[in-house]
Amino acid sequence: MRRQLGVSITGFLVICGILVVVSVLAMKVVPAYTEYENIKRDLTEIAHNPDMADASDDDIRDAFTKKASVDDVTSITAQDIDITREPLKLHVKYGVDMPIVANFTLHLNFEVNAKGSK
Repeated sequence: MRRQLGVSITGFLVICGILVVVSVLAMKVVPAYTEYENIKRDLTEIAHNPDMADASDDDIRDAFTKKASVDDVTSITAQDIDITREPLKLHVKYGVDMPIVANFTLHLNFEVNAKGSK
């Protein structure tokens, strides 16, 4: 007599449960990483812009505010950006809290450094 092969209903339900948990976590975490990539891209574009090398801090922050409004960046504001000169360096460090279920919250820390080409 041949032994039957396959997954039992219990095994199938466990695998489905694990997939649901992973999917929920992914749906919560992916937007935070997307926003991080938008912030990184915006700061890098500003730092590499030759017009911004000699611009005032307010002009740099204003440029970020315009780019952030287009990219729907809400985790940071222009005032959170640290600006240093020679060459132009932009730095921001921030955290994002994401409620997962009930009192279970995931905290992610992000740090972006953008250096100008000068």
